[in-house]
Amino acid sequence: MKENFLKSMEYIDGITIVDSEGVIQYSVKYNPSFYPEDMGREDIIGKKLEDVFTNINNQDSTLFNSMKRKKIVERKNQKIINKHDELIETMNISFPIIIDNKTVGAIELSKDITNIDAVQKKIMNIDYDIFKNQVKAENRLGTNKAKYTLDNIISNNQQIVDLKNQIRHLKNSDAPAFIYGETGTGKELFAHAIHNESNRCQGPFISQNCAAIPENLLESILFGTVKGSFTGAIDAPGLFELADNGTLFLDELNSMPKHLQSKMLRVLEDGYIRRVGGKNEKKINVRIISASNQDPLELIRNGLLRRDIYYRLCVLYFAIPPLRKRNEDIIILIKFFISKFNQLYNKRIAKLSKELYRTLQNYDWPGNVRELEHIIQFGLTQVGEDEEVLEYRHIASKLKMLKMNSGEKDACLTNKPLKDIIQEIEENVIYEALKISGGNISKASKLIEIPRQTFSRKMNQYGIGK
Repeated sequence: MKENFLKSMEYIDGITIVDSEGVIQYSVKYNPSFYPEDMGREDIIGKKLEDVFTNINNQDSTLFNSMKRKKIVERKNQKIINKHDELIETMNISFPIIIDNKTVGAIELSKDITNIDAVQKKIMNIDYDIFKNQVKAENRLGTNKAKYTLDNIISNNQQIVDLKNQIRHLKNSDAPAFIYGETGTGKELFAHAIHNESNRCQGPFISQNCAAIPENLLESILFGTVKGSFTGAIDAPGLFELADNGTLFLDELNSMPKHLQSKMLRVLEDGYIRRVGGKNEKKINVRIISASNQDPLELIRNGLLRRDIYYRLCVLYFAIPPLRKRNEDIIILIKFFISKFNQLYNKRIAKLSKELYRTLQNYDWPGNVRELEHIIQFGLTQVGEDEEVLEYRHIASKLKMLKMNSGEKDACLTNKPLKDIIQEIEENVIYEALKISGGNISKASKLIEIPRQTFSRKMNQYGIGK
């Protein structure tokens, strides 16, 4: 329960430590409004709590209560006077300091909540206005349409080919579909294709990433609002209404809170929605396609997905294999991306070097197709106008950075000569030693147990700066 209270605080504005007599021994206030007028941190150390905060006494202070009861004490709305003689509200949690069963003091964490409701409402209104304007713009431009078809899914992998055939076979089905795949495998591409192959292809296709919207806004965005339901709220349709007679694609479904999952269950069961703050229900006809980078059964085990909604959403199930299990697709995707970025950047790359081809074939692709596209795009920004071969040197720095960020430690990505592999390992060790030592060459050389002079020479050899 205490852990939940701390989580609800989200952040703290101040820390105060007092001794058993209530004398302040330590204080840090990240929010200056906590200090009384003309007082700073140094001015209150050594003073009694009630002398500094005049409206606080032994009875209503969480610090005194925690010492008296020898327990953790929480209070959601303690009132203190600030330096402008204004009453402010704080959320507090106090911990007694007990040594040899004797209470010697207490520690308090506090958060200013005076204007928290107003601030949250203001933020919610701003975010909601941005969302409304985006939806209006998309409707005006006619962008609420699925852009991709099965022809845009490029693959020689049999599992992908089977998925495409399954989508064609089920084109007359309105059953909800769930797409599972690692980040970067192309889940949204499949969602577009499922819609365009269905008998709803002329209807709207609305896509929403559930993780991209704050939890307190998601319900309003999905179900719409009634004027006056909260400050600044207007009569506005939600995504379910906008997707009527079409498809609603909910990406990263695992980010949707459970209370919204239960409300969505009603829509899936009888097709009725009710706007936030509204009394009237409206019948809609929407197909739901959802996606996650975690297997739905794993989501259930981890308490992120209700079992009853799983039965509703996962009638059709599509599992996209990661790129590391689709080696036959790497070369055709490379050719596609080279063609795409040749046109975009006015380049004339026609092929890969053998070294780069081996490198990309042996890479593990933690970021999947999206990472491959990223690397090819970077490579084409590095080539000259007259170059026709994309080489390893064009992408080396980007690949190295991606490997380090993903925590990959194997430096042997290609079938290179042994001396090249050893040099690459040596370069990475030199770089990591410098990184750990904060750029101090003496410390770095001692860390890997080589003379400082040798270390400096190898830095120059590999072009590594501090």
